[in-house]
Amino acid sequence: MSDTGCDTSLGLLGQVQAGDGEAWRLFALRCYEVVRRWCRWQRLNATDTDDVVQNAMMVVLRKVGEFRHSGKGSLRSWLRAIAWRCRCDALVRSSSHQHEELRQKYEVAVDEIAQLEAQYEQLRRVALLQQAMLLVKQRVRPSTWNAFYRTALLDEPFAVVAAQLEMPEYLIYSAKFRVQKLIQEEVRKLELREDACVAMSDTLDEHDVPAVSRSLCN
Repeated sequence: MSDTGCDTSLGLLGQVQAGDGEAWRLFALRCYEVVRRWCRWQRLNATDTDDVVQNAMMVVLRKVGEFRHSGKGSLRSWLRAIAWRCRCDALVRSSSHQHEELRQKYEVAVDEIAQLEAQYEQLRRVALLQQAMLLVKQRVRPSTWNAFYRTALLDEPFAVVAAQLEMPEYLIYSAKFRVQKLIQEEVRKLELREDACVAMSDTLDEHDVPAVSRSLCN
């Protein structure tokens, strides 16, 4: 969306801010074109475009004396920001069926996104738990893992498991809670490692991320 003609309006800006009526007429015409192009880019209909342009030009008239040029494109950015604010204000004021329908669709979309995020978080936690359990299983004796698995995951009675594994019942209790503690510790380590990988990927150049991820985050 190019508005190169507006760059030449900067020479008029000082005259407008000094109160030159003819300069304002030329300046306003160029601002008008910038706002209308923004409306076309936003695919607004004719009625909404007219409303945004009218309201935006009223704001420009009131605020032009406060504008300070801060580099190429700053005037266009300022005008587009005014147009965007006018469009938002119009939507807030509107109570039409169309805008109410859009609002409802937005709320539904937000709810769906929240549900997806919750499902993703649940799956992520399950994946971490499975990985932690595999690591702990490799660290403990088979009898200790079996005692934990059958009492904690299969919910078998301690006495039955103790008899079948030919272990004192108190050792079954000890095995269950020891393995649970080890799994919790592994989950915390995996979460810290995952957070560190995310933080690292945020600070590295995108071309460096795959190599680092392969070496540290897998």
